[in-house]
Amino acid sequence: MSRLIMRRGPTPGAIYELERDSVALGRGSKNDIIIHDNEISREHCVFRRVMDDYEVQDLNSSNGTFVNGQRVQAVWLLQPGAIVEFGDTITMEYERSARKAAPAASPGAADGKADGNSVLHYSLMMTMGPEMGQVHRLDSLIITVGRDLTNDVVIQDPEISRFHMRLRRTDKGYSVEDMGSTNGTFVNGSVIDGVKLLNPDDVIRLARQVRLQYVARSEPVKSVNDETIVPGSGENVRLYSTRSDHALGETAPLAPTGLLRAANTHLGKTTGGLRTLSPMPEPVTQQTGRMKIKSQIGDLTDTLFIAYARPDWDMVVASLVSSLQQAGIQSWVDQYLVQHGDDWRASLEQALSECWAIVVVTTEQSLASNYVKMAYRYFTVQDKPLITLLVEPEITLPPDLMGSKSILYDSENPQRSFHKLILELMHLRR
Repeated sequence: MSRLIMRRGPTPGAIYELERDSVALGRGSKNDIIIHDNEISREHCVFRRVMDDYEVQDLNSSNGTFVNGQRVQAVWLLQPGAIVEFGDTITMEYERSARKAAPAASPGAADGKADGNSVLHYSLMMTMGPEMGQVHRLDSLIITVGRDLTNDVVIQDPEISRFHMRLRRTDKGYSVEDMGSTNGTFVNGSVIDGVKLLNPDDVIRLARQVRLQYVARSEPVKSVNDETIVPGSGENVRLYSTRSDHALGETAPLAPTGLLRAANTHLGKTTGGLRTLSPMPEPVTQQTGRMKIKSQIGDLTDTLFIAYARPDWDMVVASLVSSLQQAGIQSWVDQYLVQHGDDWRASLEQALSECWAIVVVTTEQSLASNYVKMAYRYFTVQDKPLITLLVEPEITLPPDLMGSKSILYDSENPQRSFHKLILELMHLRR
């Protein structure tokens, strides 16, 4: 039996069993699955049985149906674990059968094996945070989670510590422990102190704004020419962004931790929607579970340049980038490049040439930076849109910025300031 589980929407955790050959979903009362949400059309989509699975067809809905980040144009055959989204606010996970809990003790569980014919597949799904609906495969013995790019799972949220929590594989699944984070790690609402073994469907909360659901699923082992293939360990997968109509590339091997994230079309280093293009001699390489993709001419034409001083990152810029990403606006920052190095110069040159607009985060330190001055003067000469985010409004702006559009940063309510900035950017893009 197949089913849909609502991960984000009006009733998170709700289960919709797919029992009939054809199941209609929409807001209208005649549908088999009725969801009362403005993102859902009266007749949104239909699921049709195909052998042991279902295919989904969008019924010309206003806000679209997406599978694994790609918009459904005709019909799409669902595979177990597929993420199905309706508009921008509703996320469901497709399952072929009822979820099986991890066994109490299994001889091969440490290797991900449930029995001779199946393997246990572990993952974390973000149900609240900067990348809601994102699924992170858990394939390594030790997996770290935090804001720093060296983590296996990177979460760009200002309340997340640089190294926040650690997952460790055991013979009973994964255990979790806090890494001395500032704002704490919680499991099912209780703060953890020490090591805690996770159970299927446990909810992990990091600080206040990020929630992850722990998933353990049994999947069959495939055999090709007498060679066993563990799902997700070496298969080629097609990569898509979490909200895009474009494929990232044809195929690429799944990285060790499954952290294959794209912000929109072809990117350089991808970190939750911020772009740092690094020229690489090879098209794809793997390093610490992340992808590096060779930058191409034209990659940044839909990207926003953010100029700032490095000390302003934690206070303002990290949360600004996260808010922009959630609004679908991609950002270029140089945070993870060594300033004045060869990669930095090459990336900066491309960003200056291609980015369509610039936001200057104005603080005493940023306005004293020669790099920031060079960036906003270049955009002024090129007659590209320029907006200043006044973090320290008491500072006198230099003449080059006096006539620019300005947004006053509200330290008491940063999101209100970011919302005003986003509206201004959207207006400029019309």
